[in-house]
Amino acid sequence: MALGAAYLLPVLQKLPTPAGYLVAYSGGLDSHVLLHAMTALRGDLKLPVRAIHVHHGLQAEADQWQAHCAATCAALNVALVTEQLSMRLSPGESVEAAAREARYSAIAGHLRPGEMLLTAQHRDDQAETLLLQLLRGAGVDGLAAMPLCREWFSGWQARPLLPFSRDELVVYAQDHALDWVEDPSNQDQRFDRNYLRHTVMPLLQARWPSAAKTLARSASHLASASRVIRHTGDVDRAACEAERGCLSVAALLGLSAVRRHGAIRSWLRLHGKPIPDHARLVEIDQSVLGAAEDASPKVAWAGVAVRRYRDQLCLLAAHEPKISHEPVDWPDQAAVNLPDGSRLSREPATQGVPDRYWIAGQVQVRWRSEGMVCKPRGRKGSRSFKKLCQELGIPPWQRDRVPLVYVDERLIAVADYCLCGEADIKPGDTYSRLRWDAD
Repeated sequence: MALGAAYLLPVLQKLPTPAGYLVAYSGGLDSHVLLHAMTALRGDLKLPVRAIHVHHGLQAEADQWQAHCAATCAALNVALVTEQLSMRLSPGESVEAAAREARYSAIAGHLRPGEMLLTAQHRDDQAETLLLQLLRGAGVDGLAAMPLCREWFSGWQARPLLPFSRDELVVYAQDHALDWVEDPSNQDQRFDRNYLRHTVMPLLQARWPSAAKTLARSASHLASASRVIRHTGDVDRAACEAERGCLSVAALLGLSAVRRHGAIRSWLRLHGKPIPDHARLVEIDQSVLGAAEDASPKVAWAGVAVRRYRDQLCLLAAHEPKISHEPVDWPDQAAVNLPDGSRLSREPATQGVPDRYWIAGQVQVRWRSEGMVCKPRGRKGSRSFKKLCQELGIPPWQRDRVPLVYVDERLIAVADYCLCGEADIKPGDTYSRLRWDAD
């Protein structure tokens, strides 16, 4: 299949329909071919096409490359956004990884709602990615390599050139007399990808001429398997869900280790948290899920931690910051943001806290203090805060964060766990239900 507008159009039409396209344009061969082909398709797609160039400042020629991109976009009548970075690498940090992260972060800041970022990775890149992931011992998700399309920030990221080889891109560029820049760092075989590209892949293709194509096909099969595994994990996670975003330990232990790990991965993805490696998942099995019910072990990685409380596996930050617990006024509004990043809000309800408290009284949010007690509404006797937390199942590590709602110096609620004191009902009252978003 030769690359051309007629072949690229069906690839794009199978993807979600965006509000427009943003082409990541470095000035190199691959991204120039993509940008040129997209301009040829503007009439068929009937959607705006923009380009973005990120100036990393890592090469002496970077200013020239930016000027080249500006001239090319002007010639193609494409609006160009440029972003100049000032990168500082930490000792031992990978230049490749740091540049990639900085580039995508910069691009994300320019992506419009519903827009689709287009990047120019092709079939040979996909084969190299699969080999790199194999050599890193990646799991099925990693071996699925690069997806054709994924949701990304306020829109999508797509790689419409994945079905095409680099040779096909070269032919397209030559046929259309394109002029592109060459990054000398692409020849530096100290970088793993360049070593694969210039040394390993030629050897493989000498023996197996279709190596890149078959490796990319394997990545596609693995992507299909990954989707099935993720779906199973989502189903298992839903079956294990407990209160307040936690998972039931008993339900998790009822699964095989493989499915249990899938459910935990699904749970972490749901909350936007980094996925741990296999060794950490085994540690969660042994140290957390296998611990005694009255223990509170913790496994942490990448700023995230999981802990067990009774039958619940809970997710929290690895290091809880110390936050000032000065009282916070809550005026007559729907919600109040708290110093730890959590949020306390009120929603209309048929019973709960009278709305007149916010109009006629002084509502404040406070936190636990020595000697405080609460008489849960509808129950006999008062409880100390510790006893109340035990009854309500509030984990020990969360108790200092639980917001307490006071009206005119009187405790009326412990977050959204319980109301305190007797019901204060007056004719014509309307009510609110409290909600604490602890994340």
